[in-house]
Amino acid sequence: MIQKMVFVPIHAQRWKKTLGFSQVICNFTAEGRAKIHNSLKAIEKSMLSYIMRNYIPNRTIEYNDNRISKFIAQYGKCAILGEELGINEWHCHHISPYYLSKDDSYSNLIIVHKAIHQLIHLKDKGKIETLLQSLKLTSK
Repeated sequence: MIQKMVFVPIHAQRWKKTLGFSQVICNFTAEGRAKIHNSLKAIEKSMLSYIMRNYIPNRTIEYNDNRISKFIAQYGKCAILGEELGINEWHCHHISPYYLSKDDSYSNLIIVHKAIHQLIHLKDKGKIETLLQSLKLTSK
């Protein structure tokens, strides 16, 4: 304070003690990077290499990159069912339809089971009902 005027309001500063901080984790050392990668949930390397090799040729580079990133972020699980997906069981769905938005961004994509993807796009009520019964979905 200078002449009863506060220049740096120390009392108003917020801080939080960092819990669980480890000095071993570091981007600049081999041991630190290993600790970072060991703490991540792993997706099978064969699955990941298959996805990277089998890009969709008639789609943009952005779409192909973001579908791989979204698959990894969801740990290879369906966003609806929560089940782990096999190599041929998953589809990448645009949340906002591509023909309307032309948006291949990461936030507009979601990884779902191929049956769920089919269900999203179905219009025939009879087929929708049979597929819903086979999937045994709950209200959740």
